[in-house]
Amino acid sequence: MEEKSIFEREDDFSSLVKTAKRKSLKKTICISVLVTLIVIALLWGALAASIYLMNKRIDAQLEGFQNEMYVQGANIESNATSFDNFLVATKTSSKLYKRVGPHLIDWGSYDYFHTILGAQTVLQANSAMAINDAATYMKNQRALTFHVPTEATDKNDLDYIVSLPDFYNIEVAISFQELLPLSEVQAQFPTTQWAWLLDEGIYTEIEDAKKAEAEAPPELRTVQPKDFSAVSDTRTYGFSIWHDAGLIQAAELFKEQLAYRQGYSIDIVRGLIGEQEPKDWSIAGVVLTGTPKELLPYLQQNSVRTVRVGVVIPY
Repeated sequence: MEEKSIFEREDDFSSLVKTAKRKSLKKTICISVLVTLIVIALLWGALAASIYLMNKRIDAQLEGFQNEMYVQGANIESNATSFDNFLVATKTSSKLYKRVGPHLIDWGSYDYFHTILGAQTVLQANSAMAINDAATYMKNQRALTFHVPTEATDKNDLDYIVSLPDFYNIEVAISFQELLPLSEVQAQFPTTQWAWLLDEGIYTEIEDAKKAEAEAPPELRTVQPKDFSAVSDTRTYGFSIWHDAGLIQAAELFKEQLAYRQGYSIDIVRGLIGEQEPKDWSIAGVVLTGTPKELLPYLQQNSVRTVRVGVVIPY
């Protein structure tokens, strides 16, 4: 019988090799797809986690901003925040406004840019600067100024208010001769829109400013005597009074809300009011708005030390 050669085609391993190659290719493809899916899932998970953490930071920043606006800024309120979302970043814009008579006045915004890497950048923030104690302006309108009762000042806008037409709507900051209990403020100024709670930190700042002025070289001192009594509207602490609530009721609601808020400014206000009843809170000044004819009877009372004009609308 003739022996068969091992090199005959029917006895070679080509079919086995092809089968092995197909299996290897399928296995490689499956592993590649699986690795790709895992990498995509990990990247997507990392992105989702980063976006979640970014949103948590945004929530914390907005909560802090709202708490600050709740107690600080004379007659300055925030009513809305808009969001511009990108895949890896978000821009927030918190709008500010003022109530002046029947009008709502745009008072700018605080804009922040947040990224998933943790960066937080201020794009726009309301700020005003006074040079030699000149009036400061925001949105082409004067910003309010208060005056502490212990420092001398010659500032007063009462004559200017008297000269305005009766159909104008204006905003005024009244500073008192001395601190008044809220019950007395309600009796004398029932149309108050915002009440000023004077904190002791202002006196420390005044003393620091006096010291810096005295130690400054002559060439760096201002030409005009500095008015150390002036306090800007953004520096003041206080609370708003809406038209449907009296001062005492508004103060009680304000105190209740403080219990649900946290932050440095909140702690300062808690320290100012302490355990006192709202009617006994010490008030250093108020904000009123309306026409000159409506406001003049309040502005000419004996308890009024200074009157400073803010927003003026000729209608």
